[in-house]
Amino acid sequence: MSTPPAPPTFVPVPGLWWATNFGGLVANAVLARRRRSRRLGLLFAAALTLHVGEAVHAWRFARRSGLGDDAWRWAAQTLGVGFPSLLALHDLVAERAVGATRPGNG
Repeated sequence: MSTPPAPPTFVPVPGLWWATNFGGLVANAVLARRRRSRRLGLLFAAALTLHVGEAVHAWRFARRSGLGDDAWRWAAQTLGVGFPSLLALHDLVAERAVGATRPGNG
């Protein structure tokens, strides 16, 4: 009898999120620099701070949820794309919790 495959511990987000979210962050930085715009610079700083905070949360949450080996991948992805990665992480952890409570999975 073969053992079932191990549940995934990392789910990459679709490339479109990288293009829009990470690309938007980079575009904002370039525009702020070229136009020497204080407002765009502040917007970039706020977005970068938010992404860093989300990445730290993703890393900690992944570690606490038993995804230790992939916690750095979750953090890196969340640093780049932000909330779509966090949503994927929380969905994965919820699915794993449901799977662990099903009869016959213990």
